[in-house]
Amino acid sequence: MTRLPPLLQPWSAWLALLPADLAAPLGDLLLRLHPVLGPLRRHAASRPVEPAGVGDIVRRGSYERLLLSEWAYADSAPDEFLRRAANGELLFTGPEPAHCDEPLRSIALFDAGPAQLGEPRLAHIALFILLARRAELAGAKFRWGILQHPGTLHGELGKEGVLHLLGARSYAVANAATLEAWQAILDDAPHDTWLVGAPDTPCPPAVHARVQVRRSLLADQLDVVLSQHRSDRAVTLPLPPPQTGVRLLRNPFETVSKAHVTQAAKGTHSLKRAPLFGNRGDRVAVGMVDGDVFIYHIPDSVFAQPGKPRQTGKRQYADNVIAAGLFRKSYCTIHMRDGALHFSDFPGPYFDNAPNLPVPPSDEFHIVPGRRYHAPVFHLLHRTGGSISERVLVLDQKGRLACWTRTGVATARQPSRTTFDVFANNVIGAAPVPHGLLFAVSLEDRTDAYLLHASATTASHLYPILHHGDRILFGELKTWRGSGSVYALRQAGGDWLVGDRNGAEHVMVPDGASVLGCARLTQKEPPGLVVLAPNRLGIELLAAKGRSTLVRSTEPIAQASFDATHNRLAWLGQKSGALTVRAIGAEKPLLQTVPRRGPDAG
Repeated sequence: MTRLPPLLQPWSAWLALLPADLAAPLGDLLLRLHPVLGPLRRHAASRPVEPAGVGDIVRRGSYERLLLSEWAYADSAPDEFLRRAANGELLFTGPEPAHCDEPLRSIALFDAGPAQLGEPRLAHIALFILLARRAELAGAKFRWGILQHPGTLHGELGKEGVLHLLGARSYAVANAATLEAWQAILDDAPHDTWLVGAPDTPCPPAVHARVQVRRSLLADQLDVVLSQHRSDRAVTLPLPPPQTGVRLLRNPFETVSKAHVTQAAKGTHSLKRAPLFGNRGDRVAVGMVDGDVFIYHIPDSVFAQPGKPRQTGKRQYADNVIAAGLFRKSYCTIHMRDGALHFSDFPGPYFDNAPNLPVPPSDEFHIVPGRRYHAPVFHLLHRTGGSISERVLVLDQKGRLACWTRTGVATARQPSRTTFDVFANNVIGAAPVPHGLLFAVSLEDRTDAYLLHASATTASHLYPILHHGDRILFGELKTWRGSGSVYALRQAGGDWLVGDRNGAEHVMVPDGASVLGCARLTQKEPPGLVVLAPNRLGIELLAAKGRSTLVRSTEPIAQASFDATHNRLAWLGQKSGALTVRAIGAEKPLLQTVPRRGPDAG
């Protein structure tokens, strides 16, 4: 580890456990909190004791132990006696410390409830280290517990103690029963008993010092107030960058590894089509030059290693695919074979390698097979009682949302019937949401958003967008609740509107730029368009009031896609053919895959 500054040497044993880039921000918290704690000192006995002898002459104590010379002042010079008493000059016999000093111990309780989740727990880590080191310097035993778990005091320190503390998150709030249970345990506790929590966290009566931690609403900082000996001391703790804070709370002792680079088993990434995200956000599919498709696992964080890529083995009918999607772990396709449609690998009982189905008439369904364009496909599955309903929907090139439905009994291997119908016309965009499908229908003077739930036979009208358009993209699909989500609508002439049900604003898109989706970096910021720059060397978020750079690439980006559900970007490099997946607010990629051979536009 990098040599610590002299001021951090007292906690070197703790900070040495962390990577160098995390030791610095945690050390800053320690330096700011340390002055307000003070040392741990012995306290006189709280109960009367019979002294075994005189161990010292002290200026404080019971008047039963007042020196005889002081009583002489009281008899002969009462005014002088009162003056000495007021100024703390009276002298008392001090009993032997071995008989009157309480055992030197320190106890800390940490509130792990909902009010302290997130950034306040950074202060918990720092206070845990400071209180443990403070007890060590005084030769005291340090024990700690979780407020929501009365009766249990832990002795783990070091790495195990910090991980135990961070893993004790709880959605429970301390109540009267919790405080009563703690009070029964803390009745005989030392005078050095601490509570770390929110300002409104209930406090057991036996606690002698408390630390209130609150996330500031006006700045990126924590407001900390220490209450002890009937006085308050306040300190502010500037928060580290979000990525650093997340690492401290999730994996404080793990070193960030370089972006994991793996190689495709064989073949070369095709640059014809953009990477395809799965419906769960943990998979991405990339086409290969030979027509096959590779499925890559996307790790949850930069610390995790991705699994091995999986080859689908579908190259034999790559030229005949009309629609494709990635559901769960399966690359699902609809392709034409021998004048019929074949459904393959859908995650349900009836469309997994389904028998050939007739091709609908061209006035009801229009798709041209080929490697360059695959229509978006959606899958809905609903089980109720003993029956199953499975639907596959495809948005064709004429704006028709075609739907194949198969229903049956759970105990039967074959469906009772298969139907086809055009579920909706004039559809300008669709996107999967949990347990349903979100789509928009645009007529001559307005556009309306609809939600089709897996259990419903008809779509529910969400709200009118009131602007006619020819293409729509939905954002924040994971939590789509109407006003909480955004959309981007392209109007006639190429102008874009970005907004939600409460209104929209115009966003100018440069000539040559490609719109990938819509999103917002934080809930406080306005939504914008996720755009591949005209020079193809970066990806930006364009909003009505400004722009933010999401990606800077050292080579031109051949293809890019955006997962609105999980706010992730994926792109293919023009020169290297490398696949990169990254969250829009992160600096390091979650996945970076380089094929064995160079890129090929085929």
